[in-house]
Amino acid sequence: MLLEKYDLYLNPPQWRWEELVTEIGKELPWKISFHDYDTFLNGYGRDKFKFLVAVDKESGNAVSCVYGVFFPSQQGSHEVFTIGMYYTHPKYRSCGLGQQLFRQITACANGCNMFLNSAPNMVHKYSERSGFKREAAWKVVSLLGEAKDCDLSKLESWNTAQIIEIDNVDFAMVEAYDQSIAGGIKRGNFLRKWFTQADAFNKFAINQDGTVIGYCNARIVHGNHVALGPFYADNPETASGLLKCTLAEVPDLKLRNKISAYVSDESTNGVDMFNRLFNGNAVVDRVIPRLFTNHIIRSTGKKIYAVTDVHATFV
Repeated sequence: MLLEKYDLYLNPPQWRWEELVTEIGKELPWKISFHDYDTFLNGYGRDKFKFLVAVDKESGNAVSCVYGVFFPSQQGSHEVFTIGMYYTHPKYRSCGLGQQLFRQITACANGCNMFLNSAPNMVHKYSERSGFKREAAWKVVSLLGEAKDCDLSKLESWNTAQIIEIDNVDFAMVEAYDQSIAGGIKRGNFLRKWFTQADAFNKFAINQDGTVIGYCNARIVHGNHVALGPFYADNPETASGLLKCTLAEVPDLKLRNKISAYVSDESTNGVDMFNRLFNGNAVVDRVIPRLFTNHIIRSTGKKIYAVTDVHATFV
């Protein structure tokens, strides 16, 4: 049998994550941090985060992986199992290994609604093989810019919103705002870990009443890139101020390689804003469909200037 050639591990040690992130970085433009693994394990919980890895018995190398995150229903919120970081080393493709891992991770969903961000050329396969037949209204625009082209002076900072640090924000309001964007999904513990992990920089916007109206997070990830997300805001002016203040916190910003954001295509102001930031040189890498199995969880696309993480979340 196929899997007799491989050892399968669920939530293996940190070094396996780093091994795969390094290998993925040689081939794909995915923006992943070594620190993300600990955040996922402890932010979502080891019972809800499932990272499945196949190791070639002969070489001892990790050659395929996929993970899933279970968001249980809480106080009437939607239940969903999200799938991401689905990867197989080029030498091990077309033998069915990746499909085998994918079937195993979808089995962890136990029949509940599932979600993934699909490569455009894989939509039909995911639909026919695994039941991802429901496509959400808005798609994710993968935007990239060279850090050396970044010009923060092109971002307006005038606004009635106050931009503050995480230590000064009422985190219960952050959680409430996040739920309003994410269709009711609750993920407060994860967000705390995500915002405070090593090499993460963020700002929060509040209005005159002290209500949260947006936030922006940036992570320095493998390959010396900067990845944005979550980046949500009620309006373009608040978004611009948040982005300017957040990126200003990233050390040696212009010495980084690329700055990336996965923007909702309903946020047309977001695409324009990133174009200004990069002096017209922002590149659309691809447009990514968002697929569900049982039903679509509706989310506020026009306020999403960068999804949290294109691998693990739908907002």
